[in-house]
Amino acid sequence: MDRLEHPGPATARPAIVLATSNGTGMGHLTRQLSVALAVEQDYEPLFFSLSSAVGVIGHYQFRGEYCPSRERGWIPQVNWQSYLRERLTAFVRETGAKAVLFDGVVPYLGLLRARMDLPEVAFVWQRRGFWRPGVRTAPLRSAALFDLVLEPGDLASAGDTGATADCDDAVALPPISLTEHLEPLPRAEAAAELGLDPARPTALITLSSGVLNDVAAPGAAALTALLEDPEWQVAVTRSALSRGGIPLDGGGEAARCVELSGVYPLARYLAAFDCAVAAGGYNSVHELLYAGLPTLFVPNRSSGTDDQPARTRWLAEAGFALFADETDLDAVRAQARRLHDATVRAELAAACGKLARPTGSSAAAAELTRSLACEPRSRRARLFEAETVARLTAMRALGPRGTAVIRTALRRGPDSGPPRPMAVRVTEGPDAAPATAGVTPLMLTDRLEADVLRSGTPVEHLIDTAGRAYREQRLRIARRYYDVRGKPITLRAAAGGNTTTP
Repeated sequence: MDRLEHPGPATARPAIVLATSNGTGMGHLTRQLSVALAVEQDYEPLFFSLSSAVGVIGHYQFRGEYCPSRERGWIPQVNWQSYLRERLTAFVRETGAKAVLFDGVVPYLGLLRARMDLPEVAFVWQRRGFWRPGVRTAPLRSAALFDLVLEPGDLASAGDTGATADCDDAVALPPISLTEHLEPLPRAEAAAELGLDPARPTALITLSSGVLNDVAAPGAAALTALLEDPEWQVAVTRSALSRGGIPLDGGGEAARCVELSGVYPLARYLAAFDCAVAAGGYNSVHELLYAGLPTLFVPNRSSGTDDQPARTRWLAEAGFALFADETDLDAVRAQARRLHDATVRAELAAACGKLARPTGSSAAAAELTRSLACEPRSRRARLFEAETVARLTAMRALGPRGTAVIRTALRRGPDSGPPRPMAVRVTEGPDAAPATAGVTPLMLTDRLEADVLRSGTPVEHLIDTAGRAYREQRLRIARRYYDVRGKPITLRAAAGGNTTTP
């Protein structure tokens, strides 16, 4: 898809870092993109993301860096928190950012240590509600280390009974949605770009990121039901097909099913559809309902902290959507068939049409500005700093084996990552050198593209304005967390035409 053009101010602006966890889908990145669009008139938004999907920021001409999450398995977990600390601290200092806005459920120890290294920088936690019953609530104590906590509003907030529902430490925002900033394409134009016939009734199926669980069964149930009417066509997002796929029998049905790959942001194209079948994540819910699209929600029960069933069941009971449990395929089929009924669709669209336009990202931008003039943190924060340092020190002292024993005792699951630093050789592009047994290429690159970030090759990504000193610093960081083999590389020309051999 073509990049989206938007006017940007010509004057220099102070930088703000929008940091995201890796998550399991596009939720954290999409909320941060909404905030970036809201703040860009006054600040330069720069991204620092653990998500390999961060390349989507290029659709808006935004810049930033990718930092591999611990789940990539490239760095021992006991070392990864310190790696994150160094990466984020170096990035903030290189860019001169005045604030860091973190969108994620759990503030990592490395993030908290970076916060302590940067006392002059405002740190804000954007924390979504609707936590599932039984999830760990210890991360909520991290709020003490932030200058401000923001909670994006939720259309179903009245049904939120999770751990954050009774917290009084956050500033409540209206819902955050890209629809606050996007001008949707007209139906004919949107359908043409997606390869759809605008004259036919059309359904969208977008059930999950494809990494949480297998969505093929509920997806196939919905698809089969929707295609029972020969007039209908169905578009299925790539993510819903990425694990096992949604099977088709071929023939006429296959011809009426279009796979959507690389379409982002999908919110721009929603006018092409008459209804949708979707999971119940925060961004899907708010994009689809604010667009007035009649939707059947089939919530993902394996969605980490997010209580999708509670959110979508409340919305269905309130008349904004339909609901079906993903484990009840008969119910999925029955509810999907209801979307054929024009009266049902009209009632759902009318209910959604009464919703006010979302303003959460603009409210978040105003709060970010306020955070720049925040008061010093409390004594409680200083006590929590000591605890954070102690935890990281203990992890280093215990080492991989000791940490694994503790995690097993606490039923946290095994560590990710290798037991010791990975042996690598540093390159500045695709490695054409002969393979070396036990030594993996580590690419130092400023390319923020999916084929680079989602490959299995370790990546040290730098912002595209990186100068000589920052590139040298990043090489030093890499050497501390990887076992770098071979001759030092000669860096290609950086800012100012300099080269260096570290």
